[in-house]
Amino acid sequence: MPENHQPTVEVRYENGRAVLYRHGSPYYIKGAAGTEHMDKVAAFGGNSIRTWDLEDADSILDKAHELGLTVTLGIEIGRPLWGNDFAYWKTWEVAKKVEEIRPFVEKYKDHPALLMWGVGNEVKGYGGGTRLEVYYITNQVAKMVKEVDPNHPTMTALNHSSKIDFLTPTILSNIDILGFNAFRDLNRMSGKVYGEDGWKKAYIFSEWGTWGHWQAPETEWGAPKELKDAEKRHAMEQNWNTMLQDSSLLLGAYAFYWGYKHEGTQTWFSFFSEEGLQTPSLQFLKEAWSGKTVENSAPNVSEISIENPKSFVRDNFYLESDKIYTASALAEDPEADSLEFIWEIRDEENYFLDKNYSNPIDSLIVVSNGPKVQFKTPKDEGPFRVFVYALDGRGNFSSYNIPFYVIKR
Repeated sequence: MPENHQPTVEVRYENGRAVLYRHGSPYYIKGAAGTEHMDKVAAFGGNSIRTWDLEDADSILDKAHELGLTVTLGIEIGRPLWGNDFAYWKTWEVAKKVEEIRPFVEKYKDHPALLMWGVGNEVKGYGGGTRLEVYYITNQVAKMVKEVDPNHPTMTALNHSSKIDFLTPTILSNIDILGFNAFRDLNRMSGKVYGEDGWKKAYIFSEWGTWGHWQAPETEWGAPKELKDAEKRHAMEQNWNTMLQDSSLLLGAYAFYWGYKHEGTQTWFSFFSEEGLQTPSLQFLKEAWSGKTVENSAPNVSEISIENPKSFVRDNFYLESDKIYTASALAEDPEADSLEFIWEIRDEENYFLDKNYSNPIDSLIVVSNGPKVQFKTPKDEGPFRVFVYALDGRGNFSSYNIPFYVIKR
């Protein structure tokens, strides 16, 4: 690289601080993890989006540029795309995989929307690798990326529990920025950065938001209990305030999930409904990014109860099969907008299998009457959930759900 060449995007260290520069100006990431509703990212005061792979990269980059957004473009490593028979210890296979990625880096390195490369996301040992082997392969990919494109930083995203020690910066020598996917544990990540064996370099929160389904309390049969929307918003506000306290090495964050996503449930992380309605958590982000109060607040569902004379337990609902029950929701709207209620019964999902999505079982809803519903339990034993959605007619909604277990009689 010529001596006077200035990279398009780079991390500079100034007086003990890490600062991300884009076109020579400081750039703090106010980002959305996801590619849906990109126009809303820009309209709400955000400036960047994050992908996890290169699927639809052309249209995503072009759309982001049109909206004035940047993109952390993901490169998938070691996950299903590399094949279940891939082995980290077979160096010739690794070299081949790295070279398969090279043309994509060549193709997108000069796109004006590109901010940085996301070299792997929570890379696991799919190829039978140990932690150090996986880090080493990640570093090999990052090395190739930097050779092809010296004008944009490299980042790899680790999950909140990934071990950081004195070897990590050495093994990940070609990674410029470390990403943490941190939710309930976001306030604990400081030790992984500033601790004795910490990263001690620039980092971002590559995913952040409410509690993860793996962090939530569970029912007796192992179903995670989803937070209420007001609790989700509070959790996000706490995490946002924690991030604001770090003015040294933090370069910004990507809120998860910007769109509609099945994980745990279809409402757990989603900032939007499937139809594009907005949640209270999304409205918090709009206020945090822009500094402006939303004009019309989303409603809030604060409770669901199931009338069951045989049970006095509120946390673990056991219902008899093939029987009618009544559920009630308590909801309010800050502007006293008239609320429409939608009820659903769904199978309990397998939270860690990507495609095991449950759909509403319409035949179980007997009578839906605003904040009350009569439903019939399934004939088969097993775990289910009852969902309620409160829509304010102004583009906003709130949801809540409770698990229940059907016992066959």
